[in-house]
Amino acid sequence: MFHPKYTSFLISLNVLHSIYNSQYYISLLESCVLLSSIIYHYNLIPNFRYYDIVITNSAILHHLYLYYYHITYEFYKLIPAFFYILAISSYISGRIHNCNIYHGYLHIYGVIANILLIRCILNDLVISN
Repeated sequence: MFHPKYTSFLISLNVLHSIYNSQYYISLLESCVLLSSIIYHYNLIPNFRYYDIVITNSAILHHLYLYYYHITYEFYKLIPAFFYILAISSYISGRIHNCNIYHGYLHIYGVIANILLIRCILNDLVISN
């Protein structure tokens, strides 16, 4: 159930949530992550793993940049960091234990963190206007 083949499609929730909230650049990056994740986990293109890692890491760096830009020490803005830490921990655990289940949790925690990040961005936009 938590195999990355199945949890990859949860990334589409990020894409839809970003489009719904008019965060089109973020949705474009998340669409690239979704596509590369599907290509990699379903082995549609051989040896695609490193491309998937580069695409995903570039999107993660962009998300972390946005998070850094919008971070304050209000409680609701610290919650995405908790899920980003869980996602990174899942990735590391998956690599150490060579277990795809941890990678599936990476998708789940990443989706939650990205949705919460967009909520923080939208709250900042409302407050600043």
